Amino acid sequence: FGWAFEVALIARRSRFFAGTRYKKRGLNVDGHVANDVETEQLLCDDSTRQLSRGHIMSFVQIRGSVPLFWSQEATAMNPKPPVVYPRCDPTLSATRLHFADLLERYGTPQLV
Repeated sequence: FGWAFEVALIARRSRFFAGTRYKKRGLNVDGHVANDVETEQLLCDDSTRQLSRGHIMSFVQIRGSVPLFWSQEATAMNPKPPVVYPRCDPTLSATRLHFADLLERYGTPQLV
């Protein structure tokens, strides 16, 4: 009864601005956001074992830090540190680089 299928979950973490929580926030001057992760969920029906048959479905989701210059300094005494904006970017040039990169990699992304 029902369908047989396999599920795969693949996460790809960017190497450009990776770091631990509270140590890397925001984005860098090249437009790379902190802790950028692409997650792909694959769903394959059982008939994909034969090369010419079956269906493979894919859903790609991306996440990363808010693409602005900001940071937080975490301490044991302050579990919710304030957000600090150490740098002003009135033209949002690094943010524009970030969205141009998303457009190049994924086409027209949906922003939420």
